[in-house]
Amino acid sequence: MAELGKPPLPIHRYMADVALEVDENGLFVYTTILGTLQRQVGKTTFDLAGNIQNALLGPNRRTWYTAQSGQHATDKFLEMADTWEGSNIKQLARKPRRSNGSASLTFINDSTFRPFPPGEGTLDGKQSDRTTLDEMWFWTIAQYQLMRQSYKPTQTTRRAVTGQRPQTWLWSTEGTVDSTALNQLLDEARSSTPSPTTAFFDWGIDDDDDPTDLDLIYAKHPGAGYLFDMDDLRGFQDEFRDAPDEFARAYGNRRTGATERVIPAGKWKDARWDGHTEPDPAGPVCFGVGVGVDGVDTTITANQLYAAGTLSAVVKGGWMEGTYGALERMRELADKYPDAAFAIDPHGPSAALHDAAERAGFRLVPLTATDVIAATQSAFAGLTNPSGATFRYKPHDRFDSAAELATKRYVGDGTWIFGRRASVGSISALESATLGAYGVHHMPAVRGMQLG
Repeated sequence: MAELGKPPLPIHRYMADVALEVDENGLFVYTTILGTLQRQVGKTTFDLAGNIQNALLGPNRRTWYTAQSGQHATDKFLEMADTWEGSNIKQLARKPRRSNGSASLTFINDSTFRPFPPGEGTLDGKQSDRTTLDEMWFWTIAQYQLMRQSYKPTQTTRRAVTGQRPQTWLWSTEGTVDSTALNQLLDEARSSTPSPTTAFFDWGIDDDDDPTDLDLIYAKHPGAGYLFDMDDLRGFQDEFRDAPDEFARAYGNRRTGATERVIPAGKWKDARWDGHTEPDPAGPVCFGVGVGVDGVDTTITANQLYAAGTLSAVVKGGWMEGTYGALERMRELADKYPDAAFAIDPHGPSAALHDAAERAGFRLVPLTATDVIAATQSAFAGLTNPSGATFRYKPHDRFDSAAELATKRYVGDGTWIFGRRASVGSISALESATLGAYGVHHMPAVRGMQLG
C-alpha cells in the first residue's frame, strides 16, 4: 500500500495481520475473509494491495475481483489500474489492459489480476488463488450460491499446484433487509459456532447507538482522522438528509431495517387483544390469507369487528410452511363458515393461490393494487391511533415476528405498503391480517363467528 502511494492505516495493518496469518507449514489459516466496514476506509487500495501480494507469491497465479455488476467490477478495476500505474512498483507488471471484457493486470511472473462479472458460470474452468466479492449487500442468497458454484471449484486444485491455500474475500457495508446473502453470512459469523476457517471483521456502531450522533460515528469509524475529518462527516450526513437510515448504513455500518421498525414496538404491544372482551358475535367475518416471498410460508387469519375497529387472529392450523395445504385449509373454513369471505392479494407471492381460490369458487373480496395500499394505510393508522388502537390482534408469535420485520415499500408518490423480506423472516401474518381487516368492511353483512 505504501508503494501504491497510500500507506496502510491501523485498520489495514490489523486486518492483514489476522487475515494473512499462516500455519506452521506456511499455509494461510483462513480460506474465507468476511468484512463489513463503513465507507471511506480505504478498502479499494487495501484489496488491490492484497491481490498484488497474492499474485507475487509465485508464477502463474490467478486473482479475481467482482462487485454488484460486471460494469461496476470493471469500473472499480480501472480505478485500481490507475492507482497501479501511479505507483513505485509498476515495473512489476505489464501495462494494464483496459478493454471491457478483457481488462487485466499481468505481472512479470505471468500472474494475473482480473475483474469478472458476477453470475452463474462466469469463472467456470478458470483457476483462482484469490477471489474478491465486493459489495455483497447487493446479492440475494440465490445469486450468491450461483456465483459460489462458479468460483469455488476453481480453487479446489490450486493448493496442490501452488503450494498455498486459495482465499475468498467478501467485502461490504451492512446491507438492507433484502441483502439476504450478506445477512445470512453475518448471522453465521456472529453465531456461537462460527467457522474456524473464516476471519471475520465487523466495524461500525452498535445496535443501541444513536445513528445521528456524529461524535460517536466519528469515534467508531476507522477512517476518521485519516481519510476525512468531522467537517467532511457533516457533509456526508447532509448528502443523506432525506435518507438518514442510509447514512447510518453507509457511515455507521448498521443494517437498514435491523433496528428501525415501521410499526413502533410500543404501539404494537398496545394493540394486543386484552383477552377480556369478545368481538361482535353478529358481525361479518373475513379470512385473510398472506403468502411470504417465494412462497416460503402461508398464514390464514380470521378477522372480525371489535369495538371501534377490528380484531385479527391466526386460525388453528392457519400457519404453514410453503403454500401446500393452504387451499385445503381454506376449503375447510369455507365449509364451516359459508357466509365468510376471503381476502387475498391477487398480485405478488399470493397470486397463484388467489387464482386457485377463484377457480375453486371461493367467495373472495375483490382487491386491486389500490385496495392493498388502502388496507395497509388503514392497518397502520389503526395501530398508531393516538386515541387507542383500532387494529387489534390476538397474541401469536407470527404476528410479533412480522411486525418486527415489516418495512416500507413505496409504490407511488408517498404511498407505501408493508415490504416483505422472506429470507430474513416472513410478514405473511401481518399481510393476512391487514387484508382480512380491510375485507371485513368491504363485503356484505354475514353471519357472525367467534374468534377462537
